Amino acid sequence: MIGRKKLGEKYITIAEAKEILLKKYEEGKKAGIEEPLFYEARLALEHAEKFAKLSAEKAREAVEELISAFDWMNDRIAGKIVDIMPEDNLDLRVIFAKEEYQPTQEEMKKILEILDKYRET
Repeated sequence: MIGRKKLGEKYITIAEAKEILLKKYEEGKKAGIEEPLFYEARLALEHAEKFAKLSAEKAREAVEELISAFDWMNDRIAGKIVDIMPEDNLDLRVIFAKEEYQPTQEEMKKILEILDKYRET
């Protein structure tokens, strides 16, 4: 990426990445570009379409609710939780296996309750 400068960094969910990539794809199609996305972006979009479990809007809402519910929660961990959408404490323990903070049973129960509100049936 010669000539490009990193302006900032922000953690996003897979659903939000899908939304961004689809927007870029549509913009490229409207502009009449034959291949609107580079190879890597096409692979990323394919991955996002397979694994995004929520819409981008619902994912953003879930991340915000998790961050506001817990003082120790940051956008990286909240995004990871929303991407995986764990269904039980065991799945949550795997997410937190290498994290400094280990949530209590009550905190894990509350995380799962928050996620249950956003699950698509």
